Formats: sequence, C-alpha cells, structure tokens
Amino acid sequence: MAGRFLSVLVGAFGDRLRTMAGDSVDLSRPYMGWSSPLDPASTHRPLFSRRFRATPDQVRPARNFVAGLLGDSHPLRDDAVLLTSELATNAIEHSAGPTSGSREFLITVSFVARGVLVTVQDSGSLKIPCPRESGPDATGGRGLALVNSLATQWGFHRDSMGTVIWFELGSPG
Repeated sequence: MAGRFLSVLVGAFGDRLRTMAGDSVDLSRPYMGWSSPLDPASTHRPLFSRRFRATPDQVRPARNFVAGLLGDSHPLRDDAVLLTSELATNAIEHSAGPTSGSREFLITVSFVARGVLVTVQDSGSLKIPCPRESGPDATGGRGLALVNSLATQWGFHRDSMGTVIWFELGSPG
C-alpha cells in the first residue's frame, strides 16, 4: 500500500510542478496541499512543500523546514533532517539544468501511517542515483548510503520535470 501511495504522491507532485512551473514562488513560505484523493489510503493527508534555490546556503533552511514540520519531540526528526540534508546537497551538486541562480529544488513532507515521507525534486541528472562506497578519507559520497541505511524504504522517479528522490521513515510498531 505504501508503494501505491508513493506512486500517486510522486504523480501528484509532478502535476503540481507542471502547473506551477512558470509561477513565482515565495521561498520563505511553505506550500501546503493535500494528497491525491485517487488513493483511498491517503484520505486528506497533508503535504507540505517548499522550494529552495539550488545553492549551498539553502541546505540549512531545507533542514530547518523539515525539522520545523516534525517538531522537537518527533521520534523520526533527527533521521529525517539528516537525510533531507544529504538529498538537498545532492540536488545542489548533481542536478543538471541552468547554471545560473534560477535552479531550484523542492522538498515535500507528508505524514504517513506511523512515519514520514520526504521527497526532494530537482531538475535531474544523467546519472542514476545509487549508493556508493567512499574511502575513509573521502569528504563526500555518503549521502545515498546514509539514506539506504536509515530509511525504511527509498527510491527515485524521473519524468520530464527532473528527478524525485524520496525516503520513508517509519516508527517501530
């Protein structure tokens, strides 16, 4: 059921982005929407989305966005913030698209049964996102390995708008 919800969710994000592609977006305010009514399991699950400029100084605001939505006492907060940071960094470093300051990435958070689902959408890349092994002295290259280790499940989807990488964290029980 989570896989079906995720498909609908990714499709809903793509549709929302297609309709908003030319819109100007206030980067300081989150977008709040509702998940697709096509999936009976997703009845009125809120979605919280926010766009960020694809620059290194936006990783902290992206982390803060997710942390603020989850709150200090949420049991999955720390892992969600860490993985968001890794995927935001990947969106900045690896996505293709214009080299000017117009590049963006979109983070969307949805609360699922006993957990949280976070997606990061960027303009895409020619490479397939996959975990890799990094040497002990490497300063990077561990982002998707962390996602693979900590997330209950994760994956990616590509379409004409770019790449969406998602992860789900679930609470035990």
